[in-house]
Amino acid sequence: MISKLRVRNYLSLREVDLDLGPRNLFVGRNKSGKSNLIDCLRFLTTMTISGLKKAFMDRNGFSEVLWKGPGDPRISLGLTYEVPEHLSPTKKLYDYEISILGSETGLITVESEKLDVVNGNERITLIDLRNGRGKLLHLNGQDAVVTPIDSSTSALEFNVPNWEASTFKLILSMSRFYRLAPQLMKQPNAVVRQLFLNETGDNLSSWFMTLQGAHPEEFKRIRQVAADVFPDLEEILTPPTQFGTTYISTREKGLRRPITIWRMSDGELAFLALLSLIFAPAELGAPLYCIEEPENYLHPKAIEVLAEIVIQRQKELGPRIAQVVATTHSTWLLNQFSLDEVSAVVKKEGVSSFRRPGSRKYLNKILESGDLDIGDLFYSGALEETQ
Repeated sequence: MISKLRVRNYLSLREVDLDLGPRNLFVGRNKSGKSNLIDCLRFLTTMTISGLKKAFMDRNGFSEVLWKGPGDPRISLGLTYEVPEHLSPTKKLYDYEISILGSETGLITVESEKLDVVNGNERITLIDLRNGRGKLLHLNGQDAVVTPIDSSTSALEFNVPNWEASTFKLILSMSRFYRLAPQLMKQPNAVVRQLFLNETGDNLSSWFMTLQGAHPEEFKRIRQVAADVFPDLEEILTPPTQFGTTYISTREKGLRRPITIWRMSDGELAFLALLSLIFAPAELGAPLYCIEEPENYLHPKAIEVLAEIVIQRQKELGPRIAQVVATTHSTWLLNQFSLDEVSAVVKKEGVSSFRRPGSRKYLNKILESGDLDIGDLFYSGALEETQ
């Protein structure tokens, strides 16, 4: 789990130090910078999978990512990742930092990059680079990669067998990002096993086929919860076609023939997609899910059920839980969580700042009195206040 996130000069994130927990809801007005926070996490994931240059190319270059106000032309990203208890007998964490300098011509240089692993009371440096020179080490102190390396690349772009830094790289690469688009879900998919649900959900049918065929217990739980929200729902089907494709269809009470995905409601598809992430089997899950406005297309009751299932599922999984970072405008969603899990994002003069309303005693007293709920406080603007 990412316990701390540090960002400098990334889009509107001029200087941000955030503590994160298992569940993190970010609220704020339009253009406040909520999505920028998720994008910096996506940037790190892209960097580990496709390289630093590709991460900038996807965003139209360094100058488009760099904060556009006056100041230092460097972007810094850092995080502390705490390894779950079931994966390490002792308390273990990774501490990572990268600082990138860009030029007006678009050239980039990794001025510094450092990765330490802390196991118990022992801290070992795995990466310590300055402009491509320095050390890339195994736990025993031997070279993992001989330096110097190209100063326009990250050390996490290397795939080195049995290198502890490669384990950290794998963790970052497994993060999943979602901005569901039901219209893209309404298409047939190839009959091919899926390893995860795509960002927009455009492979929903083949993803459900995978769950139904290879993970029947998880699929059964998805169907049961869906039937609670949609009482007429009797069955979810993923039949193969003669063209080597599949598509979701449902059987409903009182109807003779199934309803195909083309006639299913946007809200039903979005609900099923999110439900499939909650109940994804361990081998198809992810350590981190970042979701933009999960309330889109959903009835308030469906939002409440999803929130309840997330909390229940995380309690069930214990230390094996996935971390969730979500942006939202939904008062219904906010009311299902505690104030400590909410951060308010405020933007002024091009700079996004983050407020933790859970640290304000008077807001907690208001909630305890029952006069207002978190959604009321959000709507009134009280969550954004500094005092």
